[in-house]
Amino acid sequence: MDRPNVIVITSDQLRRDSLSCFGSEFTSTPHLDNLASEGVVCDRAYTTNPVCTPARASLFSGQYMTRHGAWNVGMNVPEPATMVSHRLGQEGYRTHYVGKTHFQCYMVTDQWPNRSPADAGSSSVESRTGDWESRYAEWKGPYYGFDEVELCLGHTTGGIAGHYGLWVKEKAGDSAQLEKFSEATPITDNPKFGGLALDWDLPTAWHNSTWTADRSIDFLNQSDPSPPFFLAIGFQDPHHPHALPSDFDDRVDPADVPLPRFTDGELDDKPSHFQLAHRSEIDESEFRGDFPVAGQGTSAGDASAVTEQDARNGRAYYYSMVRLIDQQMGRILRCLEERGLADNTIVVFITDHGELLGDHGLWLKGPFHYEELVNIPMIVRWPQGGISGGRRVAGLISLVDVVPTLLSALGEPVPDVCDGADALSLLRGESDAARDHAIIECTDDPRGLRLKTVVTASRKLTHYHGHDFGELYDLEQDPGELVNLWTDPAYGEDRLRLMASLVDHAEALERRQTRICYA
Repeated sequence: MDRPNVIVITSDQLRRDSLSCFGSEFTSTPHLDNLASEGVVCDRAYTTNPVCTPARASLFSGQYMTRHGAWNVGMNVPEPATMVSHRLGQEGYRTHYVGKTHFQCYMVTDQWPNRSPADAGSSSVESRTGDWESRYAEWKGPYYGFDEVELCLGHTTGGIAGHYGLWVKEKAGDSAQLEKFSEATPITDNPKFGGLALDWDLPTAWHNSTWTADRSIDFLNQSDPSPPFFLAIGFQDPHHPHALPSDFDDRVDPADVPLPRFTDGELDDKPSHFQLAHRSEIDESEFRGDFPVAGQGTSAGDASAVTEQDARNGRAYYYSMVRLIDQQMGRILRCLEERGLADNTIVVFITDHGELLGDHGLWLKGPFHYEELVNIPMIVRWPQGGISGGRRVAGLISLVDVVPTLLSALGEPVPDVCDGADALSLLRGESDAARDHAIIECTDDPRGLRLKTVVTASRKLTHYHGHDFGELYDLEQDPGELVNLWTDPAYGEDRLRLMASLVDHAEALERRQTRICYA
């Protein structure tokens, strides 16, 4: 069999229940459903981190945040990091990236000066400040192992920059028209709702998701079948603010969207930062470090003051943004079919992390390892490689497993620097599990909130470094994670066993690092 092409498609902040193939009854995503019907759906896939940059670094490097070092938004993935793009490039693959990477900080500060591509060596600071137009007009890579890149930055109203921004400016015809698209209109006058439902005058035809599909299709149409290619596609959405093009008509009806799952008093047995975030006070609390708590700045709004109608609208706009992605996914998948590439192309559709959408009294993301945020959608299809048939697998799989699994599928050895497991046999239906637990890390600030979670088939434990509080849930009896069993003596053995798993995880990473350093 010829070496397969590889396509990894990421969305940003995508919940499992935003896709009808994951059981949603109030929306429809027919194109992703079709991909699921031809591939394998992973029902217990977990992110390694509930924040964009560290999760994406794990996805493309096969390493946990503890090892790759990019621990939060605003950090740069260290340029010596070896990504799957480097590895496939060394094997003769043509490597190309379209869309959002978020490997580097967007907002340039005194700590991260605004460099030009020429000053940055093989990479470019992903900045939407300064003279980005001339810099991106002159540069398309190489970048983190990708031969060529076409990048977008930020999100929705704040995301018209990079190569995508140049394209929109060309469409708009002048800078004044471009500037107009940096704003959108809230659909509510509730000042505490944040940017969670906005009408945007940007035409759907000029939307980032449309551009991302256009450029991906252009690459596919120009690709020579030999050598094979590795194409990474990064959709910006449905990350907040939930700005929807005014002319987009395939909308989710707010009346069909269930209200957030939240019960008065359910945060009482949680660590105190849960209540602070619910009241939009975490950013003024002891838990804030030098930067705002990721996902819990002013855009999160005050969840305690969101009305039922605001909540329905915010959620409906979010799910409608996913429908726009689904439409564009249909175009990409149709191009693969028309080019005769579908059978021998490994397609991975995944996200960096989920979104809370008001569940548990919280919006967006942050240092809360609820299932809505860490249990992510993942679909894999490779008909010629035995990953097909519309099967569902219940075995645990992690974002960090994608690189070793891809390397295994290509017949390449998995190097010691990879922390993940080879899940190929799980995806092919040859085994029931690739791992017995998944690890989620989050370091909001090294001197503040640092948490690690271990998830098994039936339990979840979260440990907070330097604090007496923690979380423990019985996922069989309490799938909604309403009752914190951290101090319950009946679950004392579970707590000890799961804490030991976290210690073993840390030791395994240290042992691997030591072996590499002294090899």
